[in-house]
Amino acid sequence: MKILIADAGATKTDWVKLSLNGVSEIKEEEYTGIGISPLHHDTDMIEEELRLVRAALGESFDKIRFFGTGIGSPVIAGKMETILSEMFSCRDIKADSDMAGAAGALLGDSPGIACIMGTGSNSCHYDGSAIDRKSVSLGYLLDDEGGGVAFARCLLSDVYKKIAPDDIIAKFNSKYDLSVSEVVDHLYRKPSPNRWIASFMPFITENLSHPYIMGLVRSQIDLFFDREFASYTEKELKEEGIGFAGSVADELADSIADAMHARNWKLRAVIRKPLPGLVNQFKQVK
Repeated sequence: MKILIADAGATKTDWVKLSLNGVSEIKEEEYTGIGISPLHHDTDMIEEELRLVRAALGESFDKIRFFGTGIGSPVIAGKMETILSEMFSCRDIKADSDMAGAAGALLGDSPGIACIMGTGSNSCHYDGSAIDRKSVSLGYLLDDEGGGVAFARCLLSDVYKKIAPDDIIAKFNSKYDLSVSEVVDHLYRKPSPNRWIASFMPFITENLSHPYIMGLVRSQIDLFFDREFASYTEKELKEEGIGFAGSVADELADSIADAMHARNWKLRAVIRKPLPGLVNQFKQVK
């Protein structure tokens, strides 16, 4: 059996081809290409990228599973499934959201809450096989606490208003050397300001031992928990538990664990990428 699995983000897509032959023979082949979003990219662009995937991994599969950003409705999922069916020889194709991929990788076949903490953030409740309830995501202007944008936005504001300690301000200016006018230009005149803001997240993770950064991270995690998980029940938070996926979650895993422990919530797992967990799921059901 040959299975093609994709984890598609805004900037890149990770593909894995699984070849399952018998009980013990499992072969994995990988390919990384550009980000694919059926919501934002036209069919020609997606097909051009899929030709490269086909050249690298083949064109005939027994199953294709595509998990990606921008797949928030059956209509968009159907668009992606149609494109995949035209580019590959496969009868069993399914496209779903990146949130569904994260939930499956984090929680397997048991219920719980899955959360993505990357540039932005989002969460859902997973019943053990599918998402049955999803948090509303309003984007970085009104939402996204817990994402890189929220942490870095707080840092930038504190640095330029001189609320941050002098040593943090000096270290920041030494590394980036950005004037106020340059910051404003990036925020209001250049594309993708959310990604630009989130690009300062490494400064936070590089200085996690500093008391000011520790306080910033903890206060932002508490704010995120207060807002994002307000609609979930005590049973879901304390008994079923929460799993976290994404680069920010991975970098702040210890801080997340401390905040979870303080609230007596159950921590299920913290992973950087969902794809390895999804691959393992398919290996187990071979």
